[in-house]
Amino acid sequence: MAEKNRKRAYGCGEIIELSDGRRAIRWREKHVDAKGKSRTRKRYETLGKVSISYAAKVLNEKLRKSEVASKVHVPVVTFKEHAERWMRDILPNHKPSVRLGCAGVLKSHLIPRFGDVTVNDLSQIAIQEWASELRERNYAPKSIRNYHGVLSMVMNAAKDWYALERNPAHGVKLGRKKLVRKKWALTPDQARPLLGRLALKPRTMVALDITTSLRRGEIEAVRWKRLEDSSDGRGVLTIVEHHYEGEFDDPKTEDSIRRVIVPAEVMALLQEWKRVSKHTKPEDYIFATRNGTPERGKNILRRHVYPACAALGLPRADWLTFRRTFDNWCHKHQIPAKDIAEMMGHSDVPMQFVYTVGMEENKRLAADCLGKELGSLNEQLGRIGQFVPNSSEAVN
Repeated sequence: MAEKNRKRAYGCGEIIELSDGRRAIRWREKHVDAKGKSRTRKRYETLGKVSISYAAKVLNEKLRKSEVASKVHVPVVTFKEHAERWMRDILPNHKPSVRLGCAGVLKSHLIPRFGDVTVNDLSQIAIQEWASELRERNYAPKSIRNYHGVLSMVMNAAKDWYALERNPAHGVKLGRKKLVRKKWALTPDQARPLLGRLALKPRTMVALDITTSLRRGEIEAVRWKRLEDSSDGRGVLTIVEHHYEGEFDDPKTEDSIRRVIVPAEVMALLQEWKRVSKHTKPEDYIFATRNGTPERGKNILRRHVYPACAALGLPRADWLTFRRTFDNWCHKHQIPAKDIAEMMGHSDVPMQFVYTVGMEENKRLAADCLGKELGSLNEQLGRIGQFVPNSSEAVN
């Protein structure tokens, strides 16, 4: 309850002294609404047990910001209004996978939580509380980071559009990352029986991915006209298109537009698949459904790859597993890093090491090599020891 108000000139706000020793400030804030009309609204903020001079300083700063905002015509819009504008004007510039992912996060998580809050009032504390609540509700750390990333993208635009001092999503602590599933890659002894349990179509897709490191969307979008035969039995596949949830676009980066060499063994599988496929015209997708649309990679995993992995006692392999397999096998055979990056479609050479994982087979090979080196060293030491006199001979 207020004891006494510190009166100031009209329009300059007032300082309120509360009965418990705290101080609060009250002022009228100028703003421009979404329709461009000048408005004022009453604002109130409790500062705590602070001095009068400090309260006056905070109040004057609030008034200054209000005056600046009114002069640059900063509209006061809700997060929902801003998010809808962002989805209309900014999101279409991104690739289909980003468009669908961001739109889903906004509609399912961010707008329901922050929709009625004005972008000017959306604070770092409110975002931090939301992130903490998600952790308490046992959301996966990866999901929380994904939601926060979308919020940060949206609020970056708000910072530019509405002259915010900073992006309130910056500086939020999201907690420690947790690896839900350990990254792994297939060994040759695992890949062969896995391929053996798959029908021709999924076997060809998986074998092609292991030996060329195509992204899932690249495999889905590739057409017969992009596959060239060569006299030595190999093939060349030109990657110029990417598919995601029914939408087509260019590959991920400029370096993802590339020509990949298909081994003769995989070319034989492709030729056998073409012989039985009903969609073999140049414009047809190599891996098409009965209706001629691109096959969904996730359906291949669910219907074929996952059951085969379960039967063999392997963890679930996915398209990233096959890309990691390609990367690890290339490193094992000492393929130059620059060549691996180009084959994987990476713009930066170091990016390939994100896919590299430790494999027991390679560790055993390294241990054997080091053991042999030590063995030869022991033989040399043994020969040298034959010429070293023992202690009694040295004394005499």
